[in-house]
Amino acid sequence: MTEGSVSVPAEQYERLAALAAARGVTPETQLARLIDDAYEGLDGDQEPPETLPLGVCDADEDEEGEAET
Repeated sequence: MTEGSVSVPAEQYERLAALAAARGVTPETQLARLIDDAYEGLDGDQEPPETLPLGVCDADEDEEGEAET
């Protein structure tokens, strides 16, 4: 990937910094990972990941879990 600059609004930067701190990386590293993940999602030939990213859930699993209880 080529180097470039990205502008992040202050309120979004606070969220980015908190997520980065939780993962033990710098905000810049976390942003780079998010951008890389977004580009990987554009590759239709790639196998889907076995697990979803942190904070993402599968709505079908939630509905199934509620139906079983």
